[in-house]
Amino acid sequence: MKKIININLSSRLIPIEDTAYEALRQYLDSLKSYFSKEEGGDEIVADIESRIAELFQDKLKKGAHCITDEDVAAVKVSMGTPEQFDDAPAGSGAQSQDSNDQFTPRPRKRLYRDPENKVLSGVCGGLGAYFNIDPVIFRIIFVLLAIGGFGTGVLVYFILWVATPSADTAAEKLEMRGEKVDLNNIKATIQEELSHMKDQMKNVGKDFQNFSQGRGKQVGNDLERFFVNLAQGLGKVLVFVTKGFFYFLAVVILICLIVTGIAIAISSAALFPLKNLLLTAHSVQSYLFWPAVVLLLGIPVVALLTFIIRKLTGIKQGNRYAGYTLVFLWLLGLVFAGIVGSSLAKDFRRRSNLPAEVVAVQQPTHNKLILRVAPGIFNGDDFSWFDDNLIVADDTTMINLVKLRVEKSATDSFGVEVYRYSQGRTLAQANTLAGDIHFNVTQKDSVLYIPQGFSLPPHSTFRGQRLVMVLKVPVGKNLEINDDIYRHFSFDKYGRRHNDEDDWYIGIHSDDDEDNGNHTRLKMTPDGVTEENNSAKIERDSVENTYHYKGNDTTHR
Repeated sequence: MKKIININLSSRLIPIEDTAYEALRQYLDSLKSYFSKEEGGDEIVADIESRIAELFQDKLKKGAHCITDEDVAAVKVSMGTPEQFDDAPAGSGAQSQDSNDQFTPRPRKRLYRDPENKVLSGVCGGLGAYFNIDPVIFRIIFVLLAIGGFGTGVLVYFILWVATPSADTAAEKLEMRGEKVDLNNIKATIQEELSHMKDQMKNVGKDFQNFSQGRGKQVGNDLERFFVNLAQGLGKVLVFVTKGFFYFLAVVILICLIVTGIAIAISSAALFPLKNLLLTAHSVQSYLFWPAVVLLLGIPVVALLTFIIRKLTGIKQGNRYAGYTLVFLWLLGLVFAGIVGSSLAKDFRRRSNLPAEVVAVQQPTHNKLILRVAPGIFNGDDFSWFDDNLIVADDTTMINLVKLRVEKSATDSFGVEVYRYSQGRTLAQANTLAGDIHFNVTQKDSVLYIPQGFSLPPHSTFRGQRLVMVLKVPVGKNLEINDDIYRHFSFDKYGRRHNDEDDWYIGIHSDDDEDNGNHTRLKMTPDGVTEENNSAKIERDSVENTYHYKGNDTTHR
């Protein structure tokens, strides 16, 4: 029976068989001996050890109890051995590499943050390497989303920052570019980095070489140190301020999302009737609405909490698969929201064309019709929104989208016409929804009672239903109204025929209307409507006095 020991390989605890450990030790010793002659040999061996440890951990995550001889042999085949490079004839490295690439499947790319091509965190650089696109394009996209997408770009950027690890080792940089991770490529990557650093140092030296010669050498060195320290200090301050701003923004967004979630949870009982009024039951709208809300609000909360906890605890290594899952779920919620919005928009694309309903009006005595708002029929237990302009009860829904318009009658009699409007997915559906609007105008003597709004049948959905009531007033006759009419309805006393389907406001009256006093008498003339204000006389003819017209009695008690 083989003995199992635990080793520390590149700061990772690996259980391994003793024979496998011996083979691994010999392999690593051969690498150290081979690369000791190379520039940056220690860094090359350290990255190779890190890559081997990562491969071993992947093996253990899949269910293996320990690393065996076969696992070590597989790693040697995957990474290559120094003997393979020594046996290759001079000048045939590129040819053998091309030959191997023909029979070896191209490695799968992995998404990392590129620390060598970063402005803030390297997210755009990593996306550019993954998709083989200039990172500047992704930076422009995130800026446009942040400005025009109500902060969507900032939110997506933070999610990718939290979910995507940084490509710090040579193996991770190779995976980011989709190149094979073996000894040759790791060696080439590290030596390329060292060469790049040397070139930078040479360029810096050449820039100051002429100035620092002769008598100005000491001055040049002092200036060099000053500007280098100044640039480093400004850079650190800029990085600190930028990170602080983004951390503060992340906390603010997190608090807003949590408060929004709490508000939705607390007011869910009141929101359910409103949701049922807007969304069609047993359809894609009602099925996907709550999943979209939970995913769009919940995933950013989880991501930001994870980000803040990692920063507070100093944990640098994250689970990339968990990050990918969060991004996928948030995008799925965005797709759900788009489907719900698209389906809802289709329910408003057609408009009804029902004819007007003529309401029978009992002709009042003394040529005056009094308009009053009918008493409400709802109680305090019903749900109401928008200053009681929308009330939802168990068996009906009341909506105050009612417009009153005064027009000249073609006859010598008062008349009332009611126009019902709605929208729908089809013309037939729009006409059906408009026909379901219930609006019952009642009359007692000379007083015409107008409901506070129209009602919809149980389980009906709101598809832009609205109503226009046209009051036909004969020439020479009067119409009396009070401030309640102005407060409850959109009132057009001059008979302006705007587009009744578009020109709307709810429960709002102008300052001019409020200045009319308690009651206003409108008189129809051949040229249109005129106003008469006579408080004493109008009060006696109001509905507060038994709702009967008192005539022209000059005695006032």
